[in-house]
Amino acid sequence: MDQIAVDAHATDNDSGGNVLANSVGFSLSQIGSETARQFGHVVGALGLEPRHFAVLSAVHRHVDRSQQGVGDLLAIPASTMVAIVDHLEHEGLLERRPHPSDRRARILRLTTRGELLRAQAQAQAMAQEDRICAGLAPRERAELLALLHRISLNLGVSSSALPDHGSGHRPVP
Repeated sequence: MDQIAVDAHATDNDSGGNVLANSVGFSLSQIGSETARQFGHVVGALGLEPRHFAVLSAVHRHVDRSQQGVGDLLAIPASTMVAIVDHLEHEGLLERRPHPSDRRARILRLTTRGELLRAQAQAQAMAQEDRICAGLAPRERAELLALLHRISLNLGVSSSALPDHGSGHRPVP
């Protein structure tokens, strides 16, 4: 452990023995809750919910993937995925098209409006990422991501799964 980490750990232990301040799980929970709240405001300013942004981003990255495939990728239950896609289709942001080889399946495609809104939301999300990582050197950011990835593996969390499984429930501000 480097000297800064040792000093920070010693300071936490000396400040009244606050067990929560020394808990990785509690710290991740606090940070995750606040990050989700702020991200909700960021995409909310564009008329989206975080789950809408996630679906639009997945459809953008995985062109011609079926609705079920996008839902599986994001770990969104089929019934919730139908409601999300219905909403996004109603808003004119994406469309369902017949699957070329499976008559029962539908592929998802962004509309021009959906692509423009996704790009705006992506830019806002990257600005939020910059605020979150302010003061971190690129090496530190990469190291933090690697450590968080190891923790997610320990917990069996897929790197693409939505934390709320697309329910839309997030911490109240």
